[in-house]
Amino acid sequence: MAFVGFLSVKSAVINSPLEGIENQQLMWIIIGISFFAISIFIPERFIKKYTPILFYLVIFALVLVLFTTPVSGAKRWIRLGPVGFQPSEIFKLVLLLYLSYVLSQNDNKKFYFASIMIFLSAGLIYKEPDFSTSIIVLFTWFVLVFISGRFEKLWQYSLGLALIGSPIIFYNLQEYQKGRIIGFLFPQTYSLSYYYNTAQAIKAIGSGGLLGEGYMNGYMNLSGFVPESHTDFIFSVIGEEFGFLGVSFILILYSAILWRLYEGYKKSDDLFWKYFYVGSAFLFFFHIFQNIGMNLGMLPVTGIPLPLISNGGSSFVTFSIILGIATKGLMIEKNITR
Repeated sequence: MAFVGFLSVKSAVINSPLEGIENQQLMWIIIGISFFAISIFIPERFIKKYTPILFYLVIFALVLVLFTTPVSGAKRWIRLGPVGFQPSEIFKLVLLLYLSYVLSQNDNKKFYFASIMIFLSAGLIYKEPDFSTSIIVLFTWFVLVFISGRFEKLWQYSLGLALIGSPIIFYNLQEYQKGRIIGFLFPQTYSLSYYYNTAQAIKAIGSGGLLGEGYMNGYMNLSGFVPESHTDFIFSVIGEEFGFLGVSFILILYSAILWRLYEGYKKSDDLFWKYFYVGSAFLFFFHIFQNIGMNLGMLPVTGIPLPLISNGGSSFVTFSIILGIATKGLMIEKNITR
């Protein structure tokens, strides 16, 4: 998966001002694989003991990032020397760990306090602004609480408030965020403005046919017709250059990941690991479904990356660690059942 991502990013930025960024992505791939390996050998008791501390450290980083210098109008990155990272991406990981830990403790007070902190964190992420990630945080909370079979009134009231408050939320969105939704609803009217990126991505994917145009031979890609083709619209590069077969290969790989996470959920007797597997599967599925959906015009455009493929270090490392910890859980389960 990482290899496909590297090749796709390299093709997406060739002959553009971003050419060479694939080398940075390669560095993040190496770092991500290293963290994946390290995560497998972290003791289970260490994970459970230090998860709360890590959770609140990342919340502190979410506060700190709001005082950084904006990049492209957003305050999402903290730089440590030459390296920058997004606390909001790392928060997805610590959210899975901490919420799984709290729900497995059967401590209502701890759960309600954790929920308040998660809602506040979603608000901090929204202020960056990063509406897409704040929605992912809230959806992840909802899914895990729903799966737990507890706190029914809380998630029901939360869902009701979200539905009732959706017009207010829409009214307070940034103009470009409103435009993405409006463009999705009226694609013909806004094909040259809000819907332009999606329209170009659809053309690129459609031109790939069954076998694709060939690596680094995609006309739409090489001509720069698809904006953000190395991040949000990387799927269009794969579709144009590798065709339906290439896209199918990617979907098979993702299906294998989701299936392994489902197997972990079914086999584990530990509530912590059950919740972690459900949350991880949801996080992967939501990213895959949303990213591919917006590339095909089935969903509004968001800044949600395609896991392990889109250019972006924080995202790649986060998903690598999630898979590493999930692998750790599977190894624990095998040792128990022997």
